[in-house]
Amino acid sequence: MKTLPIAALILLAACHPAAEAPKKITLSSQTIALPAETATLPAEILTVNCAACHSPEMILTQPKLKPEQWQAEVTKMRGAYKAQIDEKDDAKIVAALLDLPNQK
Repeated sequence: MKTLPIAALILLAACHPAAEAPKKITLSSQTIALPAETATLPAEILTVNCAACHSPEMILTQPKLKPEQWQAEVTKMRGAYKAQIDEKDDAKIVAALLDLPNQK
């Protein structure tokens, strides 16, 4: 009965990768060209308060929301994500978001 575990250990040792010669790896740098940013935000208040974290494409493709839903989003960004949004700008931000083409 003791021969089976010993035979298994010998077989495992023979198959161990350390028994092979190390393979040579060659690394090379790669570069990619990204497309130029084409979308722009129509309101500076959105660029100043939103574009630090969100791309214009992302902002411009949001689903249509009601004013109170946008206000909740602005409040969430300030609270949960610590966005540096001054509360006095909330009404201007919500108005600018509601004025986006995808919100009409």
